[in-house]
Amino acid sequence: MSTALAELGERLQREYGTLWLHRLKGDPYAALLCDIDDDPGPLRARVRDAGRLWRSGPGPWVTADPATAAALLAHPAVAHVPAVPGEAGVTAVDVPDVGSLSTRLLDAAGPEFDLVADLAEPLATGALAEACAIPEPERARFAEAVAACGTLQDAVVCPQRLDTARRLAPALDTLRSLLAAAPGATGPATVAIAARTGADLVARTALAARSPLPEDEVGPAVEEILRAEPPTWIAVLETSADLELAGARVASGERIAVLLDGGTAAEAVPAHRALAPFHRALAEAVLVALGDKGAALRPTAPAVRRPRAPLTRGPARIPVRVTAAPTSRRGAER
Repeated sequence: MSTALAELGERLQREYGTLWLHRLKGDPYAALLCDIDDDPGPLRARVRDAGRLWRSGPGPWVTADPATAAALLAHPAVAHVPAVPGEAGVTAVDVPDVGSLSTRLLDAAGPEFDLVADLAEPLATGALAEACAIPEPERARFAEAVAACGTLQDAVVCPQRLDTARRLAPALDTLRSLLAAAPGATGPATVAIAARTGADLVARTALAARSPLPEDEVGPAVEEILRAEPPTWIAVLETSADLELAGARVASGERIAVLLDGGTAAEAVPAHRALAPFHRALAEAVLVALGDKGAALRPTAPAVRRPRAPLTRGPARIPVRVTAAPTSRRGAER
């Protein structure tokens, strides 16, 4: 192992160990970042009970108070911390025709498959490859780089494992190279975030649809999932000037973690506002494709969440079975 790699491993281990130390001391924000609780609700309640704005053991100021969060998100001296420092901000993605791709993926998946690996992730990545005009011979390399960048957002708040972290920089370089050769393509941060949160939404939406939906119910169903499980649960902010808020004095350059709730969370983060049309198009396409088949998906085993993902809290694996519904979508529409 090279010296640089050994140093990276030691740093990541030290930072993650620090989170656990503060968790053991009773810090609820540190416990959230350790990400071992299937239900984070009690920890989020403890964050709220700790005060409107307070400094956590790991360092950042923390708030779960809606009024304080709104004031911070609107403050001119407060900005969102970028997932990739130095990169242009996340921009909107042109939405290609994803209906045919979702149908092909469902057909290829067979009667039993992994909802994440066989449908949600290839749908999001394939749609992005189309939107960014990635040449067909380069699409496998594009998909591999996108997958390696999947931890980009969570790494802002939670140290990742060494084997995951070591792949991130080369994957970003690959994305930069591929996107630079594509006229009008967006940046690597946009692609990585769109792929990860888009796949999460597809998986959650497809699993929640217990029966085929009429087309006029598809959009509201996706909105309900976004309300209940937003693409991100923590907004990471940084101050560019000293400020006083909620009885606290926050110095310039300090970070603030805002715990978001469902409903308005997707609108609170600029990256997700920009990507919302793309996310919705992916999820709606899958629901329409399932409706056309008169089918629904049923889990065959418990879902497995991604490790060290306290910000996105997305699934890593969801084994499912395709089941025929009692009535087709046309029957449901009558």
